[in-house]
Amino acid sequence: MVKLAAEQQAALKALVTEGTISNGQAEAVLGALETDRGPARARLAEVLGYVGAALLLAGASLVISLSWSGFTHAGRVGLLAGVTVVLAVAALASGVLRGRVNPVRARAGSVLLALAAVTGGFTGMIAAENHQPALVGGGVALVLAVIGYVLAPAIPSLLVAAVASFTAALGLVDLWGYNLPRAGLILVLVGIAWSALALGHTIEHRSVGLGVGAAITLIGTQFPMGELRDVWIVYGGTLLLAMICFVLYFVDRTPVLLGAGVVSVTVAVPEAVWDWTGGTVNGALLVLLAGLVLLAVGGLGMRLHIGRHA
Repeated sequence: MVKLAAEQQAALKALVTEGTISNGQAEAVLGALETDRGPARARLAEVLGYVGAALLLAGASLVISLSWSGFTHAGRVGLLAGVTVVLAVAALASGVLRGRVNPVRARAGSVLLALAAVTGGFTGMIAAENHQPALVGGGVALVLAVIGYVLAPAIPSLLVAAVASFTAALGLVDLWGYNLPRAGLILVLVGIAWSALALGHTIEHRSVGLGVGAAITLIGTQFPMGELRDVWIVYGGTLLLAMICFVLYFVDRTPVLLGAGVVSVTVAVPEAVWDWTGGTVNGALLVLLAGLVLLAVGGLGMRLHIGRHA
């Protein structure tokens, strides 16, 4: 039983004596207090596990950084591959597979799988060396992150997959001959793919998937800004993204779509004003305009959100 203070034990005994509660109910109260300490211990163990893993990775990174130059190319690849395998084995040893463990161990295992995808990506980059390292490293990390997400659907693996897909997309552009419009188009396609997977319920964490898709698409629409002579394509594409986000919000009711639409409008309108005025509007006025647009569109978005849930 839980060790209670003397006055607490006396109060509980008095309730039993007065007939307010029975002995069985008193035992149930003590049992509830005892089980309440279980989650606290589990949370403490989880935090200590994360801190230990962080210190382990920090120590390993320090060792690698101090002796990196002494390794051969094969040695570097082997070292990173070994770290990846250790992390993956530790994750699987925790029983992270769906339905086999409690939530605390599942979270810890999913973090280990995400870290394994990260180190696997670095392994691919080092192995590729000067032969498309971004494409190879991003591709390896993406595959490992997807496998980790299938084994244990969790946000850490999803975020690693997002960064990996972005990196691999830029590596693919570099393979075909790097230029900003082509990079923007590839990123837009990657963002659309993320959004389609989220809307199609392939990604369980739909809000995160839609947020990633919207973010990558927004970056893609803005990417060609430095090279395109017709700047209207950039802010026009961004405004189109905003309209699509607003329409999808009315259909899907996911708040992240509303937020993505607001951000897209806030980015596109100052660019349009700059283009229409031939660049005569100074930076301070553009910042002020962006703030006004954000307030206006944000307020409209809040009204739409409240109206949808009224």
